[in-house]
Amino acid sequence: MVLELTPQQIDLLHACLAESTEELHDEVLHTDHLQMRLELREKLDRLHALQRQVEALMQQQEQPSL
Repeated sequence: MVLELTPQQIDLLHACLAESTEELHDEVLHTDHLQMRLELREKLDRLHALQRQVEALMQQQEQPSL
């Protein structure tokens, strides 16, 4: 399945991912339970990967088409 997103949707997705990543990072730092912290860290890693993909899309949109 391929998702087609407008530039505005990509910008919004990027902003939401940045906010979610920041909040999840704070949760990882303030969680005392080791297993919970490891699970949160895995989710944070997946969010970072998604954020990098969105940033790559944003860069592609900025480049002029030939």
